[in-house]
Amino acid sequence: MRRLLPIALLLSASASAADGVAFFESKVRPLLVKHCYECHSQEGKVKGGLLLDRKEGWQKGGDAGPALVPGQPAKSLLLHSVRYEDEDLQMPPKSKLPPEDIATLEQWIQMGAPDPRTEGLATAKPAKSIDIESARQGWAYRPLQKAAIPAVKDKAWPRNDIDAFILAEIEAKGLQPAADADLRTLKRRLSYDLTGLPPDQSGLSDVTDYVERLLQSPAFGEKWGRHWLDLARYADSNGGDRNYTFFQAWRYRNYVIDAFNRDKSYYDFIREQIAGDLMPSKNDAQRRERMIAPTFLALGPKMLTERDKEKLHLDTVDEQLDTIGKSMLGLSLGCARCHDHKFDPVSQRGYYALAGFMRSTEIVMGTRNGCVNVASWVEQALPQPGPAYAELKTRIARLELAMRLKVERDFMETVGGKKTLNKLPLAGVIYDESAAELIGDWKQSNLSKNRFGDFYIRNDKQGQGIKKAVFRGALPETGVYEVRLAYPAKGNCDKRVPIAVEAFDGVHEIIFDQTKKPSIGGLFEPIGRFHFEKGGRVNVIIGTQGTKDHVIVDAVQFISEKDIERESMALAMANGSTTGDPLLMMDSASLTKELTKQIDALKDAELAMTPRDFADSGDVNLRVRGEVTQLGPKVPRNFLSVLHKGPAPKIPAGSSGRLQLANWLTSKDNALLDRVIVNRLWAQLFGRGIVSTVDNFGVQGEKPTHPALLDHLAAKFRASGGSIKALIREMVLSRTYQLAAEGKSQRVSADPENKLFARHSYRRLTAEEIRDSLLQLTGELKSEQAKATALTYGEDLDDLMKLDGFTHRSVYLPIARNNLAPDLEIFDAANPEMTAGDRPLTTVPTQALYLLNSPFLQKQGATLAQQAYAQADPVTWLHEAILGRGPSATAAKRANDFINTANDDREKALADLAHVLLASTEFLFLE
Repeated sequence: MRRLLPIALLLSASASAADGVAFFESKVRPLLVKHCYECHSQEGKVKGGLLLDRKEGWQKGGDAGPALVPGQPAKSLLLHSVRYEDEDLQMPPKSKLPPEDIATLEQWIQMGAPDPRTEGLATAKPAKSIDIESARQGWAYRPLQKAAIPAVKDKAWPRNDIDAFILAEIEAKGLQPAADADLRTLKRRLSYDLTGLPPDQSGLSDVTDYVERLLQSPAFGEKWGRHWLDLARYADSNGGDRNYTFFQAWRYRNYVIDAFNRDKSYYDFIREQIAGDLMPSKNDAQRRERMIAPTFLALGPKMLTERDKEKLHLDTVDEQLDTIGKSMLGLSLGCARCHDHKFDPVSQRGYYALAGFMRSTEIVMGTRNGCVNVASWVEQALPQPGPAYAELKTRIARLELAMRLKVERDFMETVGGKKTLNKLPLAGVIYDESAAELIGDWKQSNLSKNRFGDFYIRNDKQGQGIKKAVFRGALPETGVYEVRLAYPAKGNCDKRVPIAVEAFDGVHEIIFDQTKKPSIGGLFEPIGRFHFEKGGRVNVIIGTQGTKDHVIVDAVQFISEKDIERESMALAMANGSTTGDPLLMMDSASLTKELTKQIDALKDAELAMTPRDFADSGDVNLRVRGEVTQLGPKVPRNFLSVLHKGPAPKIPAGSSGRLQLANWLTSKDNALLDRVIVNRLWAQLFGRGIVSTVDNFGVQGEKPTHPALLDHLAAKFRASGGSIKALIREMVLSRTYQLAAEGKSQRVSADPENKLFARHSYRRLTAEEIRDSLLQLTGELKSEQAKATALTYGEDLDDLMKLDGFTHRSVYLPIARNNLAPDLEIFDAANPEMTAGDRPLTTVPTQALYLLNSPFLQKQGATLAQQAYAQADPVTWLHEAILGRGPSATAAKRANDFINTANDDREKALADLAHVLLASTEFLFLE
């Protein structure tokens, strides 16, 4: 018999395997073919990367990981999706499977998912992958290439290296560069390009000295800081669905202007905007700067009323990555959120490797207006002398407590338990027994006075193993929660009640003793602590299998671990303790009033929109097709693989890793950062970039016209330590920059887009330059730096932006999303919704109508006329003041004849002349 036993076991196993195969062939395969193959087979489509037409397909799984776990239906994603338990993951998408088909799949998985199909994934058509190694050799991503200064035929023409590179290409095309610009034209060009203001009336004797004077002018930072603000999508309001005022955004604006004026290293400038709050500081002044700089991350438009707060967080991350990618790297990173980038070497995994840095950074939180669905944003106290700093931090902490309590009160009231809430200040989210899905016949009872709500339920020691109470929860945020069960403890309750907690990381099974007296308010007892994802599985199942005595279910509580201490204090206050903040005992309506009061009191405080690391910072899961609730594998935080060959960064526990990201972005190994900023400076000064698509260095962008020059300048920029002024100085002192502009010539015909830079390009003054010039010419422009200019407009910036009486430079004007000042918008001011490295240049009838009818332009013309009236030769004075030159004899005669015919209204005629000159092409355009 001992010899026959193993044979019997083998026969039994063989028969069992045969039964499993037969079950698959007769029941499962037809079901998969009918309902699944259309989207998940080699012959159909391969949605989500999942193949169900072969065993290896479901074993490997798709973007969200393995499709099923043999023997464990509860942990199988396939079964979860066909049950329609998650509104964002329902398969098949057209209609739910019949109950008998779902039961078939559950039975198949329970029996170990036998599957005789042997086709391997190797036989499937491989998905097109990104060739990172090949991409690294591309002009944008490779290390800087050292090139010799090219030889030229006309050796006397170049003044510096730039000229040699440019002239070599011009000569190769059989052309010659244009003549040099005259000194008046050059002076005006330099003044506007470096400061954004018209030149003074002095002569130009030494170009180098004049350039140096302009570089040292405070107006330099205002002009070039405005360009960076375009890239940073700067605004003083949120835009989106609620156009709340960013009362503290102005600090970032002024930080940028100061950084350009002080010629802060570009690498420090970038590091501070990504992770200044995490960098060490020498003193309070530097600490303030470094706390203000990361406002860059918080400035973007946000859908603050988004009910799904995890979606809000991930949308914020996407906006941040899109801005960082375009402004600093010239890449459209946001295109890889839902799938591998269609053109550039950025995979979806690479996107989520970067997303981990930003998802670990808290930007949005709390509530802004007392409505639980309207989020606010993080603000932190700035260092200041004396006790004021500590006092301000306490006020901020109290504001955030009020926000958290308000969200908690309103969220809890939506799920039940109102009666007990008025008696005990419990925290978190509580589901009463009435919210449970009951399996089997449970009895309702209110015999015990120590209960949550009106009733609790009990099983009466009947139907053990069949009866279940299933709580399907929803939580306001992702995190670790303590799960608690409410029950009136009795001696006849069971000591081994089975409880299953379905959390983010799987199913946890616990045996619970209901004879133990609840320790939280005499009602609740902790089951354990578990990690839950907002929008993910939040289920607690109280069972009866294996029990002999009573099982009682009253309520289930989910409380974030960071709120446990605060709840204990509130419960103590409810029992008479005098220690604790009165906020803990306020109801929802009182908290709303308190929030409004506190926000209003803090709007002009010493705060900054400084983000902070989440306490549970870590890697994020890839989102299948970009859907927030479709979790794929967790992706370790890392840098862009096309630019980074080394290992993943070592990030301390509880840290976002932003500091590591900032250090990598600015490292000498990342030549793309240098190429992009050098090209931006060139484009601002020469009318087009060496790469004309300044925000896109990818496949869809243009290739550089002078790649060797671009790398040469990038190498010099790196060697200078990232000096913006040094690079601008070299560019404007080149002969190439100082060439004359041309409308018609052989060069224009041969190179209409001026790709060779054989001549200078005309450009219209920017919206800010037009307005600032009008104020400067009349002597009204204030030179001092402005501060919180949006403060007087209230809690949002939806009303028409009126500029009457505002005489600071335009860079200090409040920038309202969805509501730009008409005086600026009409002349193509940057759209603050996104990075704008190259403003559109339009010529439309409304601009001409504005120039003719604008009360502001008429007023400035009248002011200039008053000043001219006191001069010996008003016509000459007006021409010199506005155009920087005297009138021709013909123009002077015509103007004087016009004024003389005005008889007694000569000043009005002078005002009309001034108005005409201010609206002229010569004033509005630079040569």
